Amino acid sequence: MKLIHKNFLYTAIITSILTILVLGYFVFMLPSLYVDYMSNENYDAIVKQHKGYLKDGSYEHITIKNPSCITIDISFSDDSFVIAGKNFQTTITPTTDEMKKLLSDIKNYVNSKINSFQDADKDINKDVFADELEEKVSEWKDTFMKQATFLEEIPFTLQMQSDSSYYKNYWDESSNIHYLSNDTLIIEAGAKNGENHYTNYIGLTFNNDRIVVSYLPTMTPQMNEITPIVIHSLPMLMAVIIFFALVVSYLYSKGIVDPVIKLVKHTEAVKRSGVITNASLPVKGNDEIATLIHTLNELYEKLDKNYQTLETKNNELNEKNKSQEVFLRSSSHQLKTPIAAALLLVDGMINQIGKYQDTKTYLPEVKKQLLSMRKIVEDILYLSRSEENITLETVNLNILVVNQLSHHQIALAEGNYNLVTDYSDNSFVTTDSNLLSKILDNLISNAIVHSKEGATITISTRLNQLEIHNSNAHIDEDLMPNIFEPFVSGNHKGKGHGLGLYIVTYYANILGATVKICNVNDGVLTKVMFDSAHKEPATGK
Repeated sequence: MKLIHKNFLYTAIITSILTILVLGYFVFMLPSLYVDYMSNENYDAIVKQHKGYLKDGSYEHITIKNPSCITIDISFSDDSFVIAGKNFQTTITPTTDEMKKLLSDIKNYVNSKINSFQDADKDINKDVFADELEEKVSEWKDTFMKQATFLEEIPFTLQMQSDSSYYKNYWDESSNIHYLSNDTLIIEAGAKNGENHYTNYIGLTFNNDRIVVSYLPTMTPQMNEITPIVIHSLPMLMAVIIFFALVVSYLYSKGIVDPVIKLVKHTEAVKRSGVITNASLPVKGNDEIATLIHTLNELYEKLDKNYQTLETKNNELNEKNKSQEVFLRSSSHQLKTPIAAALLLVDGMINQIGKYQDTKTYLPEVKKQLLSMRKIVEDILYLSRSEENITLETVNLNILVVNQLSHHQIALAEGNYNLVTDYSDNSFVTTDSNLLSKILDNLISNAIVHSKEGATITISTRLNQLEIHNSNAHIDEDLMPNIFEPFVSGNHKGKGHGLGLYIVTYYANILGATVKICNVNDGVLTKVMFDSAHKEPATGK
């Protein structure tokens, strides 16, 4: 399964689970939470209603929840009492002594109960109080009906009728009392009728001056009233949730997978082309995918550097192999000449042919040919071991030149050469003394071989540089392009075999030095220049 499909599937599963949880919340928890919320709202409404009236003495600045709410304000110091609502406020004053006495009895009873509530520290038997209150209300009702004959004097008759059977339809009656302060409480009385739940809130404040009664009727919605609405809205709710989740999931999956797809295509393109150079991808953002691309770019750069290094090494090895092949072929060819000459001399002496009977004369010639072959073989063997065990150290060129000149004193004397040395005070270089000695030996020998008798050979040391000049000498211009190749020689004396300059450049490359040779007005000048910021030898050892 592809990553985008897998990510989409996982998101769809999570979305389904989330949808089920959300729907369960809406169906089972939300209605009950709403009912609790409305109950708290109704309670807060009666508290604000009652406190607002106590503060202002009217409903002018009170925000009411139900227009049916009223407040009864009974003063102990006055014969009248007030009934107030949002749209009215009425003051009722009894006109007969009997009515005044009835109102006074009610006030005295309530006042006594206020004192009993306070003395009992709010611990009252509700059943006993309810029975007593019911009896007193019945007594006050009978007294009021006896005193209501004055209504016969007006054009209508007041007739009161009550039906107690109506209340049989109510059940699960409940009540609760909330104390706001020492003189204020909220009575919560509820009952159910079928699917409706009615709650009446009565706020009471009583003290030595007056009694204030606030009334608020409410009907609390039930869960079975809210559930159908929620269920009807479920299809649209599910469609919106699923659509939104799928769209977000698709965009999220696409945002994650697209960079990975581009990365895979780019990697495949690099694999097919085999070109790592400039294979880096642009990095956008700072997330894990950006980190992956950045790491891959670093890997490409490292691979490219390693590839370039290997390519360089491979080219060097190819050149070296070609050089060694040419060298071996040339050396084999070069060895044929002294071997053939030596065999010819030996055969002549063995068979005592002509002049070769004079062995005392021709045996030294055989020795010369053998020494020439030994020199070639020694140079070849030393070249094969020259890259091993290189040791870098600080070397004084002046001392090294003096030591090498001591090995060529006989040759210098035989040729009647004029040796001139020019030593510098600062002639220290960091190099391998053995290889540098070989370089100096071959350069001095090459100067002697290719100089005319009586010529001047000048050796000079400078800062990171060595110069050898031999006068009255010249190198054919045709030889210059190949002067450092093996067995290339312009010598006509038969004293050289053409390996000197090849060995010099071979060792110089190992040491990281540069060799230059050129014709000047009065001879040939050879320079060996050392890098002031010394590099590691070409072999890396």
